[in-house]
Amino acid sequence: MTLAALLMHMTSAGGAGSEGKRAGTPVDDGGTSHQGAVTEEISTLKGEITSLKEQFRLARERQRLAAEEKQRQEEARYGVTPKANPAPAAGGAGASAR
Repeated sequence: MTLAALLMHMTSAGGAGSEGKRAGTPVDDGGTSHQGAVTEEISTLKGEITSLKEQFRLARERQRLAAEEKQRQEEARYGVTPKANPAPAAGGAGASAR
């Protein structure tokens, strides 16, 4: 999912694959420096990755909360208590008295 989002971002932002420009194909810019553009693109991609990580974290949290809510509803529906402890077998009512 992250790779697809990055690929879409790169192609829409003018990266490899957009408007007939391919990676490895030299582009004549009249000798201008690409260092600033590369730094800017890297910064943009880092921001995109950070944003995607946050979105993924939030989606996982929503999924966890939904699973907990579903479990609570199932417990309420069937009357099951969460992690009920079994009664100890300490020789109480069923033991013979001598």
